[in-house]
Amino acid sequence: MSDSVRIAMIGAGAVADYHHVPGIRIDPRARLVAVCDPNEALLAERRSDWGEVWTTPDYKEIAASDDVDAVIIATPNFTHAPITLACVAAGKHVMCEKPLGLSFEESAEMYRAARDADVRHMTAFTYRFAPSMRYLRHLVAGGQLGTPRHFRSQRFLDLPETSWSWRQYKDKAGAGDLYDMTIHRIDFAQDLLGPIASVCGAIAQFARRTEIPGGGTCDPSDVDDWSALVGRFECGAVGVWEGSTLMKGHYNDGYGFEWAEINGSEASAVYRLTDPNNILMGRHGESLQTVAVPDEFLVPEGSPRDPAEGVPSDVFRYDLVWEFVSAIVEGRDPVPSFRDGASAQAVADAVLASDAEGRWVDVSGALD
Repeated sequence: MSDSVRIAMIGAGAVADYHHVPGIRIDPRARLVAVCDPNEALLAERRSDWGEVWTTPDYKEIAASDDVDAVIIATPNFTHAPITLACVAAGKHVMCEKPLGLSFEESAEMYRAARDADVRHMTAFTYRFAPSMRYLRHLVAGGQLGTPRHFRSQRFLDLPETSWSWRQYKDKAGAGDLYDMTIHRIDFAQDLLGPIASVCGAIAQFARRTEIPGGGTCDPSDVDDWSALVGRFECGAVGVWEGSTLMKGHYNDGYGFEWAEINGSEASAVYRLTDPNNILMGRHGESLQTVAVPDEFLVPEGSPRDPAEGVPSDVFRYDLVWEFVSAIVEGRDPVPSFRDGASAQAVADAVLASDAEGRWVDVSGALD
């Protein structure tokens, strides 16, 4: 490997522009050397936006290149597995957007392939890096909330009910809100409280999404736009999750509404995406009060990001790249890894099974 980690961005859309490339730019150990996307017009735009780097529409050229150490995959869900497996087979380190695959089985295959190839592998679960989430993890681990009893999560977006393009079809996306948004909350719940043992869940679809923005029609959506589950953690705690893209009045400048709460035997604490540098906390007989996240939790130690710069709800996402690069440099698995991605998808798939079969579904030991 060269003096810097040479990264190729596979998928040049909004997520790459919003999260990943800014993270590469601020990390002196990393260098963007290539961009891959089948959309040639977008590639030309990115050469203007991101600088003159090698561009190609073919991910296989990225996998075969000796000038690339690592890749970040931000492409449609149905392409994650083939791109990942090709890059892993070529010895590339891989960060991949969630969900890893179109099913738990596909994501487990990706995890095992990366593990066996001894390359670094990371799932882009962004919200683990929010300062308030990092502080909440510290409080739980240090016993400052007492014994965790309940977890609850609400993630509401007020999105247009027009076409989602590939995202609204099972054969391209796997699922809708469940895979797109709720899976994040499944992941950070397991990070905070440990593995989920069993779930009972439901999904629903209310928007057909047959109208294309700007005119025209398309085939109706066949994925969920609302998902919910009740879960039991192996530690004995219980959890409730709900997510939807159709919650009118929850626009909030595009950030939507997010609330994640842990109730312990001694205190409760709350994370909110719209205020990620503060938590809410309260003990018995008190009301929840705003508590500032201590400085040491605003950025991970060693991160080049300045916590005083940028919009708080945006800039913590840059630490994904910092963790990925750190793991490559240090020769360890990033956190969260592909194993975490596959574990969260096992829970999400159990929700689909529960909805279809009307029963509780055990998810213990899915990756054993």
